Amino acid sequence: MTSERAPLAAPATPKPRGVGLPYIPGLPPDLYRSGGVDFVEITPETLCREEWHGSTSALILMPEAVERAKATCGSLPIVVHGVELSIGSAANWNDAYLDMLDRFQEAWPFLWHSEHLSFQTVPGQDGRSLEVGVPLPLPPTEESARLVAGRSANIGHRYGVPFLLENPAHYLTDLPRDSSIGDEIGLMARIIELGHCGQLLDLHNLYCNAINLGFDAVAAIDRMKLDRVIEIHVAGGRWLEEYWTDAHDGRVPEPVWELLRYALSRCPNLAGVVFEILDSPALQLGATAIARELERAHAIWQDCRCAAGASTG
Repeated sequence: MTSERAPLAAPATPKPRGVGLPYIPGLPPDLYRSGGVDFVEITPETLCREEWHGSTSALILMPEAVERAKATCGSLPIVVHGVELSIGSAANWNDAYLDMLDRFQEAWPFLWHSEHLSFQTVPGQDGRSLEVGVPLPLPPTEESARLVAGRSANIGHRYGVPFLLENPAHYLTDLPRDSSIGDEIGLMARIIELGHCGQLLDLHNLYCNAINLGFDAVAAIDRMKLDRVIEIHVAGGRWLEEYWTDAHDGRVPEPVWELLRYALSRCPNLAGVVFEILDSPALQLGATAIARELERAHAIWQDCRCAAGASTG
């Protein structure tokens, strides 16, 4: 179902949840039940197999994978963080992803849903979508904003929970732009305005871009629609030649913790912070080290919430 609909009021803002962790097969289930994880972020594509029927693909949920994930997460609430929707592709987004998500929501309801503000498919010669290999940023133009805003509103109505767009890490400069939009922060703000959606503020992505593209991350935060930030990501990365990469492969760098403390106190509708790490690096880092990262995120969460309560009391 991809037809555009007139924007309606956005779904209600979720209540604060605390600190989350992605579902990572192989981590001890006790980590999720330790009290250090308040909610779990699921990437449902990882619980699927892909099937092709001619030029049409389908993502098929594997019941055994879903049940293993449920057993690990127990009674914790979940949110969805997708990677394969390709919401910014000009020709079409990934219908197979949304068809799968319909089934996933019926099997395991989620509190909110997020995707990357990017595109990663282009039309192929055989009618199939061609993967370009990495998510690519959209040009900050009114055309891009209206395309993604219409699709974002559609998703919000479809699932009845908040839909968030994540600011991407990228390594490209001199993208075509409209002066009325300006840059990627202006693009996100315009999409949020038109599409009645929220933002997943990925602070490590922002940190990457600040280093690689040469801008002030704090000044960038000050320009964002922080009242529409529902979730924050923190993560680790590494240098690859002359670029700092969004590798999601280790502990959170100290400057990103500082950005979290700065941003968290300025996001009045924030529902959660997620320590984001990929599967293989998580297993290498280990449950004890991951628990320490979660403890630090909890400490900042509590400090900022207590400070906010004192300032309004």
